[in-house]
Amino acid sequence: MDDRCELCGRTVPKKMITLHHLRPKSRGGGPEERVPTCKPCHKQIHATFTNKQLAADYADIQALRTAEKLQPFLAFIRKQKPERNITVRTIRRRRR
Repeated sequence: MDDRCELCGRTVPKKMITLHHLRPKSRGGGPEERVPTCKPCHKQIHATFTNKQLAADYADIQALRTAEKLQPFLAFIRKQKPERNITVRTIRRRRR
């Protein structure tokens, strides 16, 4: 049985699906605010954005789909085989 990633739109094996909290649990998100994403997309979301940024600016799937910082990754992952799991690099963030 396969499932669809709500971020990249790929149909992937069920074992590759995780549930992403649109509003992070640490910022008050609950189980009703989860969407299925493939493991690579889920890892990329959290490698790219802080929980504070996710809660403030990306609390719905459409905002994530159109996030400028995710566009290169989404273009890449859409070309990959559905069963491929990838290593995600964290974007370095400046400390203030």
